[in-house]
Formats: sequence, structure tokens, C-alpha cells
Amino acid sequence: MSYVKTINLKDYKCVPQSLAYTHLGGYYFIGCKPNSTGAVPPQLLVDSVTDSVIGFNSDVTGTPYVSPDGHYLVSISDVKGLVRVQYITIRGEIHEAFDIHTNLHISDLAFQPSFTEAHQYNIYGSSSTQTDVLFVELASGKVKMIKSLKEPLKAEEWPWNRKNRQIQDSGLFGQYLMTPSKDSLFILDGRLNKLNCEITEVEQGNTVVWVGDA
Repeated sequence: MSYVKTINLKDYKCVPQSLAYTHLGGYYFIGCKPNSTGAVPPQLLVDSVTDSVIGFNSDVTGTPYVSPDGHYLVSISDVKGLVRVQYITIRGEIHEAFDIHTNLHISDLAFQPSFTEAHQYNIYGSSSTQTDVLFVELASGKVKMIKSLKEPLKAEEWPWNRKNRQIQDSGLFGQYLMTPSKDSLFILDGRLNKLNCEITEVEQGNTVVWVGDA
């Protein structure tokens, strides 16, 4: 492997921190680090065909996540306590959808195909500080909390990245998700949107890999 090109983001005062890609329009969405004052610049939009910066993604800040079909961009801004959902058309047009205000301090996000709406997705967001998991139907904007999943690892006990509570889906056709607490693992049922079971005596199980589809 070799470097092909360097894209300079200095003119946009953006130090990249996270990235997501959609094949619809061929866009990279780049989340920027807070600047010296603590303010977070908006996400940058980069054209993957020309490797050029198109500009800012409106006023959207935070960590970007793209659904497997490329149609939904979900951005998590912990500074603002905001989950912003945008819809991307087949033509690559980016539309505002809706905002969710939350004090959960989202640690990680997982997409799962909807079991009730064809070609739609739900999201599950784990909390870095609390015991609840956020559930959102992207098609309707319906929000629900899955409660009582015990305390997560403390952030200082997971220095490798900012995701001190991972949440992992079980594959494209799977109905389960897994997320750890500080000393156990929880399996969620995505079809029923509720807790399925707890596996105890698993300390710091914050690296989850599903083998095959479950």
C-alpha cells in the first residue's frame, strides 16, 4: 500500500477525529476535534472521487456513523448532547431528518435492519456513563430506552479510545446485539427491543466480535 494523496484540512481549521463513508454520492464525513476554546467545528464533507473538500456539513458536529445501506448519517455530539439524523438520497442529496436531545453521553452506536419496516434501520446507542441504551427507529423517529444494563467501565479504565462501552450488532441478518458493563455482558434482542440475557463474571469485556450471523 502507498499514499496517493494528502488532503489538507488546515484551511477549515479541522483536526480530524472520526470518519464515515457513504457510497451514495461518494462522500466522506469527517468529525473534527474541539479547538483550543473547546468549540467543535462542523463536520467536513469530502468528495471521494476528486479527493477535494466540498465544505461543511451544514452545522452538524460530532462523530459520524453511516447505515449499511448508505442512506442514513447519524452524528453524535457529546458536547451538545445531540443525536442528529440526516437522510441521503440515491442521488447523493443530504436532507435534514430530525434531532434527538439526550444526556446519555453516547459511547458507541450500532445499526440494525428494522424487523417491521422494509429497507429501514434502527439504531442502538450505548452510554459511557449510564446504564440505559438508546433505541431509535430511524423511519419514524420513535425513541425508547432499554434500561438496567448495569454500570459501564469508567472512561479512565479504557484509555485506548473514547468508546468505553461498545455495542456490537450480530451481522446483517442477526437479531441480537451485545454490550458490556464493567463486569458482565448483556445481549439485547433487536427484534423485541429488550434485554435478552446477562452473562456474568466477564470483566472489562469491551472488545466484542460476533462470529457468523446469529
